[in-house]
Amino acid sequence: MNNNIEKEYKILVTKEQFNTLYKHFNAPSFYSQTNIYYDTYDFAIRNVKGSMRIRDINNKHIFTLKMHSPKGLLEYEKNLPYNSIECFNDEEISSLLNKYHIQGPFHKIGNLKTERAIHDTEYAELCFDINTYNGIVDYEIEYEYKKDHDGLTAFQNILSIANIEYTSNCISKIQRALNSKVKK
Repeated sequence: MNNNIEKEYKILVTKEQFNTLYKHFNAPSFYSQTNIYYDTYDFAIRNVKGSMRIRDINNKHIFTLKMHSPKGLLEYEKNLPYNSIECFNDEEISSLLNKYHIQGPFHKIGNLKTERAIHDTEYAELCFDINTYNGIVDYEIEYEYKKDHDGLTAFQNILSIANIEYTSNCISKIQRALNSKVKK
């Protein structure tokens, strides 16, 4: 199982701001990914500000558990043969969940579809995400570290192209999807 500390900046923008930046970076090709989010019935993962998903991309299925730690957001990933709750019985995944005292049963709590385009830089991936969930469409720009550097300044410089001011990360995709269900 792969793990790392996730380091990224992200911001919600208008469609017009999104298109300005997207065109500035030579309009990279989009691909589709779908996140299916899972938790226990008493929201054991959400209650510790974590998240668990299986992401489907081009017939590949990737398990991800994100958990807060003193070092930052720990992200664990593992490729799976399919997207199903039964995958949480996998020995490595089960062991990881036990480490965090997370026990099933699990159920699907939401899903979100993303059309993503990536522009690679030397130090980061600049992601252009069009997200759809519960009848809502939003536009998000993410700056995901590949190497240590002054990413904040780099991200602010990128956003300045479309006159966007970054102050803090927007709430996560899972949180936006879950919040939108509550509003209905």
